[in-house]
Amino acid sequence: MKNIFLLTLIACAISVHAQKTLNEVQTKWVIEANEDMERALSNPDMSDSERLKIVQKAGRTQKRYGQPHTWPNGKTPLEQFIDNQFEQCKNEIVEMNAWALELESKSLDQKMKIINSIQIEVVEEQVQLLVPGSTPVQLTGDAINTVFGINIVEGVNAGKVQNAQDLTNKFKELAKSKELVKHINILVENHKESLELIDADRDLLHKKMILWKKAYINARKSTFTEKGLEGAKLFKGNNNLSNNPLVGTWTYSDGSTGKTSYTFNADKTAIQVLNGVTYTGWKWESNGNVITMIGGNGKRNTWEYRIDNDQLFLTVEYNGEKIEGIPLSKQ
Repeated sequence: MKNIFLLTLIACAISVHAQKTLNEVQTKWVIEANEDMERALSNPDMSDSERLKIVQKAGRTQKRYGQPHTWPNGKTPLEQFIDNQFEQCKNEIVEMNAWALELESKSLDQKMKIINSIQIEVVEEQVQLLVPGSTPVQLTGDAINTVFGINIVEGVNAGKVQNAQDLTNKFKELAKSKELVKHINILVENHKESLELIDADRDLLHKKMILWKKAYINARKSTFTEKGLEGAKLFKGNNNLSNNPLVGTWTYSDGSTGKTSYTFNADKTAIQVLNGVTYTGWKWESNGNVITMIGGNGKRNTWEYRIDNDQLFLTVEYNGEKIEGIPLSKQ
């Protein structure tokens, strides 16, 4: 009789244990909820109403199927992103002030040498200026247009080279007319205004995050876990992201500039390196032959892609024409 009782207990324990693995459909729902929540906490372009709906739905789905909460400890990716923007803007103000002070004491020939040494990178509607030995400075197309009268919106492929040359020529023209330092100081003032706006946005975002986290926690508290699914494990058959051919690091360097690379991790985080400068805080997703990177520069960058002989080709559409970029090699 005692042995039968023990066997019954063992059988019940096995039965309960077997229930603690979600089926494939339930796992799909949980994974989608987790991914949506990651997107909600990292995508700066999402509306507040959509963000609220997503975190509440994620909280309910996770609790219903016995999953732990996934709200980040410390700052969310979106908060970290705007903090990075704030620090970058502060550093760029210091850097441009240093440029102005240095140029003010230089002769025209010395100024021309400094201008010729500046590396100018045009990426979409952003311009990166790098004086050797200094911190890179990022400027928006609007700032370049306002201060220097150069429109870089159309900068792509050959246009990028022309925009960089136009900006170099403008610097030289201003140096000859002794107006370059004045224009750099205008950029500094524009950056100071941007810093105030970023700081206000940062404070507002922090307050909103407190409310969104509270809504997420309340959604979990108001949801019951389905019987037998407390602490349930995910169905392992869904964990195949590491098999995605995009996962890995893809690199390009022509030897004259710093390394450019994209790293797509299996956990859907991504890292971008442009001319040796590293940008973190990205997420990535793919659908068919389309890849999207989220975050980093505050936008969703989407490209068509193809992989051929361990080389990644990214294609963008410009003025109705699809343009394939230089291949990146897999490390």
